[in-house]
Amino acid sequence: MPAALSMISDVILIALLVVTLVAIHRFNRKLAELRQGREAFERLIVDFRQATGQADMSLQQLRQLADTRGRELQQRTESAAAILGGVDQASADLRLLIERADRASDRLEDVVGQSRDVTQALSNQPAKESTGLFARTPLVTPAEADEPAAREPGQIAARAPEPATKSAPLEASKRSSMLSTLAGIR
Repeated sequence: MPAALSMISDVILIALLVVTLVAIHRFNRKLAELRQGREAFERLIVDFRQATGQADMSLQQLRQLADTRGRELQQRTESAAAILGGVDQASADLRLLIERADRASDRLEDVVGQSRDVTQALSNQPAKESTGLFARTPLVTPAEADEPAAREPGQIAARAPEPATKSAPLEASKRSSMLSTLAGIR
């Protein structure tokens, strides 16, 4: 019996060793899978670190670009505000000039209307003989009913200059320059 017991104990020991070998084999496979998973995990961590580094660099570049664009936008905004200020000033100047031109136009219309009234009044009055500095006599003396017309020129009567109280009319160029000066003053 001792031999049978020793054989039974050997069989049980062999069976336990086989079970242990199977368990060790499974455990070894699990460890190999774990090592492969660990290597993949380490590669994943390295890739993640690289991606994080690239994202940080991209973020820094984006911040620099945003700062640069922000400064450019600020400068453009300031220059646009300056231009708009100049446009507003020019607009105000133009409005002022238009108002002045309207007032001058109104005054000119009034003066033209008055001169038309004066012209009509003068044209309705009977013609007077010229009494100015250069009073003229007709070159041809009208003929009487019986005699032919005389072809001799009449004499120009020389008169003394009129007193200085009456102002002489200005030449056209002097008049226009004086009017432009007066318009500039107003």
